[in-house]
Amino acid sequence: MKLAYVHISAFRGYQKPVRIDFADSFTIIDGRNGVGKSTIFDAVEFALTGTISKYLDAKADRESVEDYLWWSGEGNPAAERFVEVAFRDGDGLIAVRRTPLDVDAFRLSALAGKLVDRDFAPKNAMAQLCTSTIIRDEHIARLSLDLKEVDRFTLLRDAIGAVDADEWIRRAQSLVAAASLRVKSAAADVEQANIAVTTSVRQIDQARSALPASSLLSQAASRLQSMLRTTAPPDQLAEVARRRLAEIATALDQSHSLLASIADHDATRQALPALVKAADEAAVMAAAAQAEATARAADVGVAPVSSALSRQARDLERLVSLGRQIGPRDGHCPLCDTDVGHDAFAHGLEVALAVARQLDDQAVEQATRERARDEAAALLAKAHMAAAATLRDRDAAASAIAAFEERLKAAGMAEATQQSIRDRVAALEAERQSITADLRLLDTISLNQVIARATEDHSAARERVSRAEARLGKARLGETRAKAIFDAARRAAAETLDQRLERVLPLMSELYRRLRPHPAWSDIEYSVRGDVKRFLKLQVGGTINPQFVFSSGQRRATGLAFLLSVNLSIAWSRWQSILLDDPVQHVDDFRTVHLAEVLAHLCQSGRQIVCAVEDGALADLMCRRLPTSEANPGKRIKLGNDSDGALSVTYAETIAPMTRRTLVMPPASLTA
Repeated sequence: MKLAYVHISAFRGYQKPVRIDFADSFTIIDGRNGVGKSTIFDAVEFALTGTISKYLDAKADRESVEDYLWWSGEGNPAAERFVEVAFRDGDGLIAVRRTPLDVDAFRLSALAGKLVDRDFAPKNAMAQLCTSTIIRDEHIARLSLDLKEVDRFTLLRDAIGAVDADEWIRRAQSLVAAASLRVKSAAADVEQANIAVTTSVRQIDQARSALPASSLLSQAASRLQSMLRTTAPPDQLAEVARRRLAEIATALDQSHSLLASIADHDATRQALPALVKAADEAAVMAAAAQAEATARAADVGVAPVSSALSRQARDLERLVSLGRQIGPRDGHCPLCDTDVGHDAFAHGLEVALAVARQLDDQAVEQATRERARDEAAALLAKAHMAAAATLRDRDAAASAIAAFEERLKAAGMAEATQQSIRDRVAALEAERQSITADLRLLDTISLNQVIARATEDHSAARERVSRAEARLGKARLGETRAKAIFDAARRAAAETLDQRLERVLPLMSELYRRLRPHPAWSDIEYSVRGDVKRFLKLQVGGTINPQFVFSSGQRRATGLAFLLSVNLSIAWSRWQSILLDDPVQHVDDFRTVHLAEVLAHLCQSGRQIVCAVEDGALADLMCRRLPTSEANPGKRIKLGNDSDGALSVTYAETIAPMTRRTLVMPPASLTA
């Protein structure tokens, strides 16, 4: 596969559509700075990967290269924005177009299948391919001498296709990890089984040490049988004893409750006669108050109401006072208009005043009787309340006495006293202590069962230990084999890589000698070291690191040798192109000629060379040095600005070979 053309529109610095067709042999592109030479190479990488790797780490003010992929200068861009890259082989052309919105994924996948061998390519094959094929001026030193030795080895390893070994190493490493986990799990099982054995042995020892003498055990059983009045065998006595202990606990609770209440009961029973007498006396007093109240109410009911008499007396007194003021009128009474004299009128007023005074005395007497009636009614109410209170106290005391006697009867302690209850509590406590003590001895019968179970557990634990140790042995054997597989995978990978490096490293040395970066050190040594981590070290003069002693131009020439050898060593690549973006910056003319010779050999071997330079004279030199033929002519392209100032192709030329007759001496006759 070789690059056929690049067609871009409104991409980066290109405002208008521009298409550049490449020759199969070589294409030399020249032009001053800023005319879009590097953009041509950026377009190839962008079409294949969707990004431009040289700007991946560049960010400023929250912006990145993605914000400037398409035309952002003054003036209107072309109507379409796209990047299209085409490749050709014996089967024809295959092109991929990428726009700001999408890319033809099917065609891109088809192109990737033609550019790389999927069986041997790494996962990020397209990005790796662009890194190894597009050699940029700013990356020559960074990807060679300035690269860390580990990263330099990784770049070379990925280039020569020795990547499948990593998968086998990872698999072997996962086997080792899984085997280690099994070993840890089996070791934990062994530890747990040993703990179970130790626990069972300790239980057996504790049970045996707790066993009492057989004579003590038989005596305790006899005492329990006698105390519990049962003939149950010793192995059944424990259940009978526990039931009796529960009964004793209930009886003790009842006894303690009765003991706490019996003092109040005795006091209430002693106070009951007084309460009965008080209730009787209150009833007598209530009857007397009732009779008095009835009599007083009868006295009040016979006479007029005192308030009415008092009103009549007041009215008559006011009438007398008014008559004295008015006197008779023309010999007549002012009230009844009867004939009356002054003396008779005065006598009538005195009679009326006497009647008023009599009425007033009757009202006072009636009020006295009413007060007596009210006082008798109040005394009656008070007597009734006192009688009711004494009756309640009497009834409450009688109920409390009856309830406590029922509790005593329910507890089987009728007619009990405080001392008899205390004696019963003491007897129950003594019985409980005796049963508890003998029950402890009797419970040791179950220790034999504990010993039997512990013995069975001990045997099971020992069997578990045996099985766990067997699994641990197998797990350790598996771990040993997994480590052996892992070591073998690493050794095989290292041996395979070393065999491939034996073919690649001489190529690096040969390219270094052809480019001749340094006049004194005409050869360079590439050494690989390390087991787990591999390092690729570059040395000249035996032990000198060229990174620190070479000039800028010498470092670039050395880096070119390394990167060209990497490109030529990619075993999984079918892309037969080398793209160089201004590779001769800071390189003198002498070494530029050497580079032209190296590129000529590569072109002659079938590689497609696309090289961009700034100097037009250097472009002419390249065109003269690189081989061209009628079947595969070279091409020279000059980039610049058109009449509108937009970037464009200002000149394109096919480099035709010299005619055959220019190389043949003319006949002597013609010369004469």
